[in-house]
Amino acid sequence: MKVTVVQGLVAVGLSMGLAACGPKLQSVADNQDASTETDSTRRETVTVGVNVSERGAGFNLAAASSYAMSLDGCASGLTVASITQANPSVDVYKFDQGCKVKLNSFVLSGITYAPVAGVGGDPFTTWISGDIATFEESGNASNKFTVTVTSQLGDPISGTEAVSYTFSQLVAGTDETIAKTVVGDSHALSVSGVDAASVDIVGVTMTGMAAGGAGQFTFKVECLTNITGTNPAYSCGNNLMTTLKYVLVEDTFGGTLTQTQANALFAGASTTVAAVDQFPVGTTGALKGGFNTQTLTGPAQMHLKPNMLLVVQSGGASYRYFNVDVSTLTYP
Repeated sequence: MKVTVVQGLVAVGLSMGLAACGPKLQSVADNQDASTETDSTRRETVTVGVNVSERGAGFNLAAASSYAMSLDGCASGLTVASITQANPSVDVYKFDQGCKVKLNSFVLSGITYAPVAGVGGDPFTTWISGDIATFEESGNASNKFTVTVTSQLGDPISGTEAVSYTFSQLVAGTDETIAKTVVGDSHALSVSGVDAASVDIVGVTMTGMAAGGAGQFTFKVECLTNITGTNPAYSCGNNLMTTLKYVLVEDTFGGTLTQTQANALFAGASTTVAAVDQFPVGTTGALKGGFNTQTLTGPAQMHLKPNMLLVVQSGGASYRYFNVDVSTLTYP
């Protein structure tokens, strides 16, 4: 079987053959008389596309560089313990029932991710389209991906299916407090941590105060690695910067977002990184390149509501968020 990898799509050819003792059984193709059959028509080939890639559209999808899958549940009794790039061949019977191609692990950027198991784990349960599980890096529970079965083998197998898994990520950046000096003037910040969008905050400026006492801020956001390409098509890691979106909201979530809450924040108004707001490698204060946000307005009565979240979305499904807190003024 031949495996071809093209821009994150792994096409796996599945071939099926039958052998039996005694008289040879002849197969007859549609609209073909048995007398015209050749040896090549006695073996039917079923090609199934297998895709393990990042969820989203409009940006460069990050595809898994390798994976480990298995096949079981078939009514015929067929099982395959290991389907990998090293041994990708697998034979299945057309019209078989109950077969499931299961993703057991995948490798992205040199890191292996496997389903969370044990207490609090939520591995796949049905392995049918729409089933969701959490995969994480071994020994690093903070590095997680949400993996979804987007398509699975038919039941029964028709030979026209494609097996597809997609993954997305929600990661919290390090908490950050806007010091009193920042509320009054520009001040450099340093925020570290693992980021789904591969960005970091390196500066913030308070530009004004809106009616109702809401603070207005701009943020300087740097890529964690040197950006590539040319303006307006700069890329930060796997993301085209003009596909990144961001919002500044009041922190009513206790400092921690869920995937559902993050999705809801971008169901309304958000801001997309504009080409004019991008800056190149070598920019003072952000040597790896990145972008400046537009002026963002926080919650009204900043003194009474100093806690905010800056959330950056990539690919419509992955997020990095920062706890951004204003140091409020106090008097003896």
